[in-house]
Amino acid sequence: MRTCAFNRSVKFFSLALIGVAMATAPVMVLADETNPDIIHRQSMYKIVSGHMGALRSSLLLNNAKTQDQMVYHAEGIVESFKRIGRAFPAGSDKGITKASPKIWENQELFNERGKTAFTAATTLVEALQTDQDKAALISAYRDLGASCKACHDDFRLK
Repeated sequence: MRTCAFNRSVKFFSLALIGVAMATAPVMVLADETNPDIIHRQSMYKIVSGHMGALRSSLLLNNAKTQDQMVYHAEGIVESFKRIGRAFPAGSDKGITKASPKIWENQELFNERGKTAFTAATTLVEALQTDQDKAALISAYRDLGASCKACHDDFRLK
């Protein structure tokens, strides 16, 4: 009987160890990065992604419990975009990053795409603040998503 209990303990310990390793793997990869510009911009984009997900929950999935938070999330995207524009200085292409070298090769187009995304985000905030109908809100949200995708398509490594 002891052998059986011992085997279960070993299996449990092994599974727990695997779980901890899987949960900390992304953190360990980021821990290897030492370029503060890369860490900053990755963190800022995660914030934008979180706000986009929350808006998706409210707008597209009809989460009534979060409808009153939509302006907050849209404004969070605008505030993040205000800071992301300075997150690609020369030299921040070296390290653990999905930023394409095209960013630094074609800074003008990259900046134009950023302005388009910023405009789409501010348009979404305005639509939410003026209580436009749901179709208009969804359209503004999708326009923002499309502007993000356009930049990712050209300036993010796969």
